[in-house]
Amino acid sequence: MITDLILVIDRRDTCVDLNGKALRVRRGDEPPEHVPLGVLGQVIVHGKALVACDVWRALADRGIPGVLLPARGRTGTALVGAGLGATIELRTAQHRAADQPALSLSIARRLLAAKLDAQRGAAERLAAAATGPAASPDPLAALTAVLDEAHDKLERARTLGALMGFEGGAAGAWYRWLASWLPAAWEFSGRNRRPPRDPVNALLSLGYTLLGGEMLAAVQRHGLDPARGFLHGLVPGRESLVLDLIEPLRPSVDCVVLGLLDSVLEPADFTAGSPACLLRKDARGRFYRAWALARRDWPDLDRLPPTPDAAAAATEATEPAAPGSAVAPAAADTALVEASLPQLCGRQVSALRRWLKPAMPSPSAMRPSND
Repeated sequence: MITDLILVIDRRDTCVDLNGKALRVRRGDEPPEHVPLGVLGQVIVHGKALVACDVWRALADRGIPGVLLPARGRTGTALVGAGLGATIELRTAQHRAADQPALSLSIARRLLAAKLDAQRGAAERLAAAATGPAASPDPLAALTAVLDEAHDKLERARTLGALMGFEGGAAGAWYRWLASWLPAAWEFSGRNRRPPRDPVNALLSLGYTLLGGEMLAAVQRHGLDPARGFLHGLVPGRESLVLDLIEPLRPSVDCVVLGLLDSVLEPADFTAGSPACLLRKDARGRFYRAWALARRDWPDLDRLPPTPDAAAAATEATEPAAPGSAVAPAAADTALVEASLPQLCGRQVSALRRWLKPAMPSPSAMRPSND
């Protein structure tokens, strides 16, 4: 039995409602499809498909994350999840920690140090697979030196602004190294966004968004407040804690995305129209199928286990995705999973819980007063 599916809705004439314990997907006069809620891992909606309110309630009740993407990249993305859990003690500790400059800075430093470590692991991983000029050790040595220097500076930083500045310099060096690693046909010269202007940046932005949906589900499952972060400040409508916690996992998204280039996806699969570079609709099924496979066996850059080639795995899935609702199988029950993306998100939230212990309220403080 296939488990933990990703349901992708990307046709305007699609309607989705709840039918018992399953989602009913209808497209025009075609027979409806039914997707049991028990096998869903994530729901992704492109554009203006009609999804009933009871669907979102059912997904929230089961902690299944939803991602709403604009049809043509002209508006923002929305992450949909469950409400806050009932663990008020943990939320209290989160807000206390955010209000304590020393503890907040310590948490921010740990997150950025983990990201630098992951970038180094990703660079070593990619360099080992490179051929030709990209396999030269000199660019890797230069990048490693920048990451090491930034790591040392993080330890000495005394303000959040200084932390972000050091990390920003390292991120620039990381993307410049990726530009030297990638074939010129992909026209990648560095990170750009809002909107992304080339195919690689379009995939990175999409990948980070999908990662954010997974992390939001983990944050809400643990009862944390998605809006109160440590790296990212308070901005109305922004899930700052989610942005904080995905930082150490961004390099793993980069690895997955780069593994799809020239195998699952080609430059011709993208449109370079204004204002954004977008993945063509006929290529989305291939991308989401590969993403779903990688999601079940995600690069764990903390431990650097051997990772199966997501691109080769995607090619094995020969059945084409349905044009209106692609249900991408992530893995079979019998697959041995070392670390899935949801597991890694949960691990990141568990680490934060440990870091919040100094701010946890005492049992007596939480006990109701008899007055």
